Amino acid sequence: MFPDKGELFKAADKKSEHLVFFCHFFKGHKKALRRHIDLVNELGFDAYAFNLKDDLKDYNYVPYAKTTKRFGMKHVLAEQIGQHLELLSEYKTKIIFAFSNVAGCAIEAHTRRLAEGKNDVVAMVCDSGPGMGNFFHSSYMLLEDQLGVKSLPLKIIGTPAVAFGWSPKLNSDIAGDLDSFPKGFPLLSIRGWRDRLIPPSDIDKVFDHHKNLNWKKLSLPEAGHLNGLRDFPSEYKPAVTDFLIQFI
Repeated sequence: MFPDKGELFKAADKKSEHLVFFCHFFKGHKKALRRHIDLVNELGFDAYAFNLKDDLKDYNYVPYAKTTKRFGMKHVLAEQIGQHLELLSEYKTKIIFAFSNVAGCAIEAHTRRLAEGKNDVVAMVCDSGPGMGNFFHSSYMLLEDQLGVKSLPLKIIGTPAVAFGWSPKLNSDIAGDLDSFPKGFPLLSIRGWRDRLIPPSDIDKVFDHHKNLNWKKLSLPEAGHLNGLRDFPSEYKPAVTDFLIQFI
């Protein structure tokens, strides 16, 4: 029914008309979000997830967003996220739940749609990202930790290619995107203090100066990158529940 293996996961006991719209992390898969989908379903929310086209082969090795005429994986993923938001018109309001630097793509997608007069996204949860300020470090650690590149020369050569291939602006454009969000926009930022890929300080640089946001932090002192719900559910679940319950 939906492209990119998009799938609706309906709550057994639906309590909210808001849809939780999931965007998985870079080089991930919607299957990796099963715990998160179960969590929001248990709270009474329907959920939607799909697979991002996050391989250069999907774009003939030239990731170029036609709608905004911008080069970079960040921008083509934002374009794809926007396309999927358009498919779900039966849900008048949506809460985006996005992971790692893909959260920056979701922010960009929402900004584009706001400019078109579409305000169906009413809140966001950003887990382990996005980051700004030290993007070369994040790219290096992505190669080492997430993509399994062991060769030091390959990591040195690959780091700028990954960084600029993501976006020539290295996520600095997120600041302008967030400026366009409506006053009081609810946002939950989740971060692990032991995150080697996107440290909490890099996440704070994204959100700290935006007084228009009604944003909250969930800090997990022992967590790394993206492992909050899996390894620290006693801290993760109550914080996400407290944030989402306002939409029930």
